[in-house]
Amino acid sequence: MKNLGCIAAVLSCALFGAAFAHAAEPARTADIAKRGLKPADFPRWKQLVPNVYAYEDLLSSAGVTFTTNSLIVATTDGLVLVDGQDDPERGKVLVESLKKISPQPLKYVVVASDHVDHVGANGVLKQAYPGAVFISSPASLKTMTDQKRDVLPTETVADKRSLKVGATELQILNIGRGHTGGDLVVYLPESKVLFMSELYLHHVFPAMITAYPSEWVATIKKAQAMDVSWYVAGHGFIDDMATMKADLNESLKATEQVIAEAKRLKAAGQPCESEKNCPAFAQANLGPYAEMTLSASQAPRALARVYMELEGKLPK
Repeated sequence: MKNLGCIAAVLSCALFGAAFAHAAEPARTADIAKRGLKPADFPRWKQLVPNVYAYEDLLSSAGVTFTTNSLIVATTDGLVLVDGQDDPERGKVLVESLKKISPQPLKYVVVASDHVDHVGANGVLKQAYPGAVFISSPASLKTMTDQKRDVLPTETVADKRSLKVGATELQILNIGRGHTGGDLVVYLPESKVLFMSELYLHHVFPAMITAYPSEWVATIKKAQAMDVSWYVAGHGFIDDMATMKADLNESLKATEQVIAEAKRLKAAGQPCESEKNCPAFAQANLGPYAEMTLSASQAPRALARVYMELEGKLPK
């Protein structure tokens, strides 16, 4: 009986621990309100490995507030920032945060996504750190030039470039298009951190306003084949290492689901001329991904973009 009592106690503790772990699991959402957070909780940053930080500040779209993420690498010879933030106000807060993380100057800013929510604060960054060098892909430089952005990259990476800043090596890589026409990623080979920018939207429905849907699938698979410990998303919370890796696969599956549904609906003769004129959307089966953050606003847009791809209408 005594042994049975001990066994029961152990089982009870195990069950309690499992229940506690389940209760502590964060909500599968990018919406800060559904995580029990408020705007005053941001910006915030977490150290992924020594001297490498994921930085989260806020962006609102379609009535939902979620995070836009940057990567900050602190070295003995200066800071490297991958992706900025949305606007000058966020930029000023980012500058203050950089100074709290390190007194070193900002040496490089890598534009991994050329969308405004990642480059809109670059003017403030340049003003605070006039010596900073801005780097993008050639495609993103063209996009930003056409959009008359206030700060343009002066160096480009078409395929791969290694940077050595202090004792830290960073690899700027073009592993394929996806969310934009000029996506870059940044890889730290020593710590195995991969910042994917908007190629990885964590619990955010695949946003395809300028996307290359099928290429996006192939690009995520390339990232999954790399020797990576930390996959860092451009939007959505930066959770623990294991969650970020597992949920990258969910992001892949969501993108594949959109493509499969667009193909099915188009073959059935369901029209989708644009995101605002997409009767096919009413017939779409998005499975569990219909519950992703921003699905209501992004799903019609994504279907329309896949239709464009299927019709050969995407920009080259």
